[in-house]
Amino acid sequence: MKKFYLYTIFLLFLFNNSFACQLLNVPIGSNINTAAQTFEFVDTYEEGAYEEEASVVFFDYAEDFCQGSNLKDTELEVIIYKSKLAGINLVNLDQNNKNLVYQFTKDFISDPGADARSEKWIGHRDLSVGNLLIFYGKVKHGSEIHEFLEISNPEMIDFTFGENLIGSEGQI
Repeated sequence: MKKFYLYTIFLLFLFNNSFACQLLNVPIGSNINTAAQTFEFVDTYEEGAYEEEASVVFFDYAEDFCQGSNLKDTELEVIIYKSKLAGINLVNLDQNNKNLVYQFTKDFISDPGADARSEKWIGHRDLSVGNLLIFYGKVKHGSEIHEFLEISNPEMIDFTFGENLIGSEGQI
């Protein structure tokens, strides 16, 4: 009986964290109208306005969509393909605020491991669960290390990278 209560408290804590973080509550593959309920900035998407195979990336501040996180200076990328949410990315390029995405990933998704916290660590971790593909990583770009979190699913992952990505307002 004691295990049941502990398990229930754990589940409440887990769900409470994800409800406070809106960006984790929008299902990958959902239609643009569902995504726009959380990510209002994607409501300008018009499928016919882009090339047929284009995925459109919208940008905003991640901290605005995740209460209780420390995602300052972290970019939120919401990727739309054919009026569906293809992926959600968090990107931190700020060299003065390192490990923001690491801490978010550890607090809200899963621990990428203590070695991934190191400022010199380069690589990626697969934190996928069920049908949800989740990748945390750090890449070296020149002399800087950039940190990222990518969330998608098997049906949409191919539309989250490559030459067919275009920015909603000319970015990228």
